Parts: sequence; structure tokens; C-alpha cells
Amino acid sequence: MAIAETRNGRGLRWALIASAVLNLLLLGFFIGGWLGHERHPPRPVVGDVSLGAFTGALSPEDRDALRKAAQARGSEFRDMRRQARSDMAALISAIDAEPWDRDQVAKLLERHKARTVQRVDIGERLILDRLDAMSPAARHSFAERLREGAARFDRHKKDRDRDRQDKP
Repeated sequence: MAIAETRNGRGLRWALIASAVLNLLLLGFFIGGWLGHERHPPRPVVGDVSLGAFTGALSPEDRDALRKAAQARGSEFRDMRRQARSDMAALISAIDAEPWDRDQVAKLLERHKARTVQRVDIGERLILDRLDAMSPAARHSFAERLREGAARFDRHKKDRDRDRQDKP
């Protein structure tokens, strides 16, 4: 009888240890997820505002202000992304369709172009609003950084062109 009690006790002990380990793993998983969420919250609707050459020339404060202004228009961007996904699926189907329907593909490409123009227009309004909010000194600093960026681009372009000419 003492042997049977020892075996039952040993099995119960291992079950309790396994249960405690499992509970600790689950607790660690949930705490890790919570801490990870606190350190890295979900991405905003509008991540970083990219306005080509303007982006690098903006001060961090101006970039932050632009990002916030774009986030305020988040529903527009969400709607455009939704439409773009829908149109992309339709475009793929139209391209793959037999018989080929050139007019359908042209219509879908036109909608893509219109959305792109709409995003550019929003960016243009945002940058103009930001320029309106800048002091004259801040605008002059921005213009100088743009000038430096344009000069750097020209130098890189000349270097690339020269490298292409050097290659047979």
C-alpha cells in the first residue's frame, strides 16, 4: 500500500509542477505582450508623411506637425487604401481575363492615377499649411535645407551618369 501511495503522490506532484510551469509560461506570454504593446503601440493610420525632397528638409518638429495633420485626415487615407486594394484585385482579374478587355484595364488604371493625384493634392495642402505656420526664419532654414538637398541630388546624379559612361 505504501508503494501505491508513493506512485500516486509522485504523479500528482509532477502534474502540479507541469501546471505551475504552464501557468508561468502563460503569465509571461501575457505580460510580454502587454509590455511589447506599451513599448511598440500599433502603427498609426498615417505612418510617416513622405513628401519627397521636402521630407528630409523639414525639421523634426515640422515632420511631427505634418504627421499629426495627416493623421487627422486618416479616414481619407483608409478609404483610399481600401479602394486601392479593391481596384488592384479587379485589375489583376481584368489583366488575366480572356478575352482581354483593354477598356476595363484602362478604367482601373485611371482610377489608380486619380487616387495618386488625390494623395499628392493632400500632401500639397499639408505642406502649404505647414509653410503658413512657419516663421520667416524657419521658412528660410527650410529653403536652405532644400537647396542643400537639391545640390546633393545633382552631385549624386552626375556621379551615377559618369559611372554609367565609364562602364562598357
